[in-house]
Amino acid sequence: MEKHTHTAAGKSFVSECRQHWPWFVGSACLALLLAIAFLLVTMPKYERNAAVLIKDENSAGGMLSSMVSNMGMLAGMAGINISSNVNNEMQIFSSPALMMEVVNRMGLDMRYDAYEGLIKKELWEETLPVKVTMPKLGDKDGAYLKIDLRQDGTFTLYKFRKNKEKFDEEVKGKVNSMCQTPLGPMSVIATKYFDQCLGKAGGEMTIRVTKEKKYDKVERLMKNLSVDLADDLTSVISLTCLDISGERAEKILNTLIQIYQEEWLKDKEDVANASTKFINERIKVIESDLGGLDKNIAQFKGQNLIPDYEETARMFMENAALTYETQVKVSNQLYMMEQMRNLIEKEAGTNNVLPANLLPDNKNVAEQIADYNKLQLRRNSMAENSSENNPMVKDLDGQLNSMRSAIASSLNHAIAQLRASQKSIDREDRKLKQQIAVTPEKVTKILPAERQQKIIEALYIYLLEKREENNMSQVFNSRNLRVITPPMGKLKPVFPKKMTTLAIALLIGLCLPVVGLYLRRNILGPLTEKQA
Repeated sequence: MEKHTHTAAGKSFVSECRQHWPWFVGSACLALLLAIAFLLVTMPKYERNAAVLIKDENSAGGMLSSMVSNMGMLAGMAGINISSNVNNEMQIFSSPALMMEVVNRMGLDMRYDAYEGLIKKELWEETLPVKVTMPKLGDKDGAYLKIDLRQDGTFTLYKFRKNKEKFDEEVKGKVNSMCQTPLGPMSVIATKYFDQCLGKAGGEMTIRVTKEKKYDKVERLMKNLSVDLADDLTSVISLTCLDISGERAEKILNTLIQIYQEEWLKDKEDVANASTKFINERIKVIESDLGGLDKNIAQFKGQNLIPDYEETARMFMENAALTYETQVKVSNQLYMMEQMRNLIEKEAGTNNVLPANLLPDNKNVAEQIADYNKLQLRRNSMAENSSENNPMVKDLDGQLNSMRSAIASSLNHAIAQLRASQKSIDREDRKLKQQIAVTPEKVTKILPAERQQKIIEALYIYLLEKREENNMSQVFNSRNLRVITPPMGKLKPVFPKKMTTLAIALLIGLCLPVVGLYLRRNILGPLTEKQA
């Protein structure tokens, strides 16, 4: 019974809705009209997206790079994000300081509007005939004025407003010139689209110029900028910008990326310049210290005649060997001379020949001995053929005695010379041994200075290498990002969406009569009956 009652009530409500079909038609038409008005009045917004790859600055290559890569992979598998460098760069992209520079470069704090009938449109690039500069206004100042612009380049400025202060003056002037206004000196500069814009507008147009406070403009732009990480396992940053002009959104993203790269390069250059300055200062100090050490070492070696330790040692050893050889040679000669002298004294009157070819180094004595032996052999031969009392033999004995005395005298003179030479050689040997003994002590005195010289030289070479590495890094590490996807997006606006807006308006227009009839049937009706 209750189910039958509900069904009957539903059929009755549907019948009532059919009876009031004009309400549905009127409500739907009104909602569609309001939606169309909303679409006409609301400026569309376009979306542009860009993707940049942040390069790893800490990649050292080799084993360390492989370890870092493996750690990143394991962390990613575990659901841990270690891309702190990328997060830092995302914060930099989201920095208001970076966006402030974008505003300054693009002049985004200046807005130009014009009405086409009842529809307000913002002018930009090809639709903008002039640009206005207000050099006396600061970043915290807001201003507003109107320009009546004509084809011949003349204009009228009026309805000035600075912050909350209004001015009723009018200023006339000509484009591309400076004029004095209540807002201070002002320039109205014609763009390259001046003739085109004025031609489309019929030779005259009114432009509303608004100078926004830069901080407010930056805040609005930051709301329309989105910086996200494309993937937890990558270092790709996705940049999204919303703006009423697709071309301007692209330019904002391009300028933002350019300024980011310039700031990164500036930071790197500052670090590199500071490093280079420090290295150059240290190099100057080290060059001075090294020059002093080189001079002291050179003076010490010059004074002590030891230009090179190894060469000096080799020279001393060669001299010692030569001295030893000379000592042996003189000693042998002296021995042979003394033995020959003793032999002459011993063999006196024996008519024996003397040993020959034993004194090759003393040609005088050797020749005397050779002559003596020839004469002795002649005397002995003559004595054998005759007798010892032969007058000729007696004469030869006299000659032999004279020659023996001469040989003995020559030997004594040669022995005296050899002994003098031996003493001289012994003195040279003692001096040489003394120098060899003293040289290590001299070397020990200069070794600390040489060790310090080597340490400073190594540091000097290290600093030169670091300076070269620093210069090379400035040349090759010129970018820390790569633009994977340049700013781009759909030609259609993302807001408002026409069909979605119209569909929602139609749905609301059809639902409002249903809600009204339901309230009238179930709430207002019973209340009226109770009051009656």
